[in-house]
Amino acid sequence: MPGAGDRGKALARWLGAGLLVEEVDNTVTLIILAVVGGVIGLLILIMLLKKLITFILKKTQEKKKECLVSSSGNDNTENGLPGSKAEEKPPTKV
Repeated sequence: MPGAGDRGKALARWLGAGLLVEEVDNTVTLIILAVVGGVIGLLILIMLLKKLITFILKKTQEKKKECLVSSSGNDNTENGLPGSKAEEKPPTKV
């Protein structure tokens, strides 16, 4: 049978001008490159998601801090409300 004994051998192609090139199966190489590329892409995606989540958490924390502060414009320490400041006694005359 022709070709039955050379299953494991790589085929050779004559390119002319004295060049003989072996044809090699690149399936394993392509699988390795695809896995490496997928891992790199996954790492980039994880880092981007981490940055996005931390950004969102910082923004929500800032909004919570802003809500704790009264935005009415009244400052109790300046308008003389009772209990807003420690009562100052007038200086005693000697």
